[in-house]
Amino acid sequence: MNEKGKSAPMQKYVLTDNDVKTAEAILSKGDRVELIPVKNGVKIIRVRREEVKK
Repeated sequence: MNEKGKSAPMQKYVLTDNDVKTAEAILSKGDRVELIPVKNGVKIIRVRREEVKK
């Protein structure tokens, strides 16, 4: 936050064509994707959800 109590403007991050293809491949398999901004671009995380058997 700055001195006036407002948060700093959000930085822009660019997804490359390779990033988009990677995310689409994960999504096509039914998994979820998280995009996390990092210094050099965007980190792509695959999130799998499975039912826990009792």
